[in-house]
Amino acid sequence: MGLRGTAFRLLVAGGVGVSLLFATAVPTAADDISDAQARLRTINKLKGDLRDNLQKAQAQEIALEQQLQETRDTINQTMDKIAATERRIAELERQIAALDAQIAEEQQELRKTKAEYATFVRSVYKSNADPLALLLAAPDFQGFLNRAVAIEHLTYLSNRLMDHIHQVDLLLHSQQDGVKTKKKEADKNRADLVDQKVALLAQQAHQQDLENRLRQSIAQVKWELVAINGQSAALAQRIADMEIARQDQLIAEAEQAAWQQAQFWMQHNLFTLPNAGTNHSTKYPLIWPLQQGSITLVFGPCTQSFEPPGFGYPHFHTGVDVAYKQGSPILAADDGVVVAAGSSLLNGQLVGYGNYIIVAHRNNFFSLYGHLLGFQVKAGDSVRQGQLIGYEGSTGNSTGPHVHFEYRYGGQPTNPLPYLPPNGPNSFNQ
Repeated sequence: MGLRGTAFRLLVAGGVGVSLLFATAVPTAADDISDAQARLRTINKLKGDLRDNLQKAQAQEIALEQQLQETRDTINQTMDKIAATERRIAELERQIAALDAQIAEEQQELRKTKAEYATFVRSVYKSNADPLALLLAAPDFQGFLNRAVAIEHLTYLSNRLMDHIHQVDLLLHSQQDGVKTKKKEADKNRADLVDQKVALLAQQAHQQDLENRLRQSIAQVKWELVAINGQSAALAQRIADMEIARQDQLIAEAEQAAWQQAQFWMQHNLFTLPNAGTNHSTKYPLIWPLQQGSITLVFGPCTQSFEPPGFGYPHFHTGVDVAYKQGSPILAADDGVVVAAGSSLLNGQLVGYGNYIIVAHRNNFFSLYGHLLGFQVKAGDSVRQGQLIGYEGSTGNSTGPHVHFEYRYGGQPTNPLPYLPPNGPNSFNQ
């Protein structure tokens, strides 16, 4: 047994050693593969999230550029109005100068006439001429009549002259007051336009800053999409979270800029919000803007990556989406005044809300209707609850025909469902 036994024991021991080696080496390789696969899944998911946010940020960049162009157009229109008002002011100043010269000339003429009349009165007084004695001293009856007519005519002319002096003075000063009032109004209009221009320039600077920051963020995300493959899953997760949070904040600011446009229109246009009409619902503040179809997304937290953060959630839908047949009528949910009706259009492509309408209502409420096929109203139009304002579409960042309906109080999104008739889209309006 000596040598054979020893060899057998070594063989058995060697076999056990090899078994132990494989028992430890194989699981280690499997763990490495598993870790690599998990890292790859994490990296791919993060890349997907970054790509989603990148697409959303690029759409907002296009919408911001459209808003910037609209602001630039409004600035140019305001500058044209300022130039026209300044020309009007210059013309009024010329009119005032001409009236001042005319008044001075008339007053000089009136002073001369008054002086001549005073000389005449004094000469008559010094002569102690008695009108009755002059009449009785006439050589015959015809001379008596001639003198009587002359005295009467002189008295008439004196009274008429004084009336003329008074009327001319009143007329000239009235014209002068009228022109000065117009100039005062023109001066105020110019001051208002200058203030409007200052506000527009500030709005333009804010929008430009948003666009610059958004572009920087887009460039950073593009870089991260390339660099993420060489990073650990934990580091990639931290960087992706940071970039997505930064972009979400910028996108939320960019979307708010659309509402700022409506607020700007309200601040620089005179309008009166209508009281509830005779056909207004007496039971609910709102009616459904799309009265058929189904709700596809409600107000509140959601999982859609293209929705911006809000109310502490990473993704929050700020309205209610109702889907039905494209071209279906969209009705005003409440009485109000249209403060925005436009299209987010760039290079022939509708982006963002697409075709949209914003309506101001009583008590600081606002409603927005997005992704419309088209609209039937313009800024400044008064609308009644139930009035046709547009048609359902799928314009802008939309996944299919629907209306995105937002309801805001004091600029903050609020759930519209408690204000609407229950049980989903319907035609209830009592």
